[in-house]
Amino acid sequence: FTHILRDMADARSRGMKLVVVDPVGGFAASKADEWIPILPGTDTAFALSMLHVLVNELGLYDEKFLKHRTNAPYLVRPDGRYVRDAKSGKPMIYDAADQKAKTHDDPKLLDPAIRGGGEGGRPAFELLREHVAKYPPEKTEEITTIPAKTLRRIAQEFGEAACVGATKIIDGVELPYRPACVDWAKGPQG
Repeated sequence: FTHILRDMADARSRGMKLVVVDPVGGFAASKADEWIPILPGTDTAFALSMLHVLVNELGLYDEKFLKHRTNAPYLVRPDGRYVRDAKSGKPMIYDAADQKAKTHDDPKLLDPAIRGGGEGGRPAFELLREHVAKYPPEKTEEITTIPAKTLRRIAQEFGEAACVGATKIIDGVELPYRPACVDWAKGPQG
């Protein structure tokens, strides 16, 4: 535990900003650059609203990564299940390049669609965008007591700190460079 505190102090001395969203201005908040009080039990609404701002308002997300390294393009049926290939049972993806549905591992898949719809389903990412759109900061302010202006600012600062689209080479391998994180602690666990 001591090494975590030391690492955190070192990171802050290098310029890391620490924002604590917590109903009680306790130990973590006392060490933060900014403490944002929140109504207990409303953490999820805060997170969904932040995601709404990042994805729907600011358009800050790594589209290439989502298309090629996640299930964001998997087609989802109206009943919430994946559209699957009749023979293999593998999840299907709509390829915007030739406007055909293909299995997720088809070597001819060029441009997985993460928006729109087609072939009996809609991309999972499109459904996520719709879901988080139900949590604009103005509505979330009523739930969490965090002002909409503050929530938008925190989401924008987080998105900018994440360096979306940047990469870094480590041991000859190009990896996404995302020097930002969310550490969800007490709330959801309690």
